[in-house]
Amino acid sequence: MKQKTEIQLCKAFMDLMRKYPFTKITIQKIASECGVNRQTFYYHFDNIYDLMATAFEYELVNECHMYDEDSWEGVMERFLRWMKDNKVIIKNILTNIESRYLRQAMYPMIIRCMEDKYRPNVIVHHDTGIDNDFLHRFITYGLTQYIIEWAENDFKEGVKNMVSQFVLVLRKLYG
Repeated sequence: MKQKTEIQLCKAFMDLMRKYPFTKITIQKIASECGVNRQTFYYHFDNIYDLMATAFEYELVNECHMYDEDSWEGVMERFLRWMKDNKVIIKNILTNIESRYLRQAMYPMIIRCMEDKYRPNVIVHHDTGIDNDFLHRFITYGLTQYIIEWAENDFKEGVKNMVSQFVLVLRKLYG
């Protein structure tokens, strides 16, 4: 039951983000959309920003199937395409709250792309002498910030071109 309610809250939040400015979305409004009370919301989430991060992950994993891809490039392409397709939500966040909240929602998904099966293994050829965890976090921060700036500039660059450029940069870094 807990997971079902969390999913409902995530979906309600994303639906509201498509219709209203972030500043007009209240916890009461989200809870009402799901037929639950504010206390139920707080049982599942600490605050609206916690919900936002979970809602992003829910949409990308369950609706966009971001992690169904086998390659790093495929995962990044799905992620960027989702952002561009949902620019109403992204622009809503960037217009109405600090970009750090968007960064906090995006970072866990991007770091996941840099780890495990999605690590750009085809790009990493040998040990560079740099701690791999440090390098992955460093690259993730850079990718996250670049993607936020891409959104702030109205998604002008094409998704495939962005992914291609990321791959070229990673090849240079990992040489």
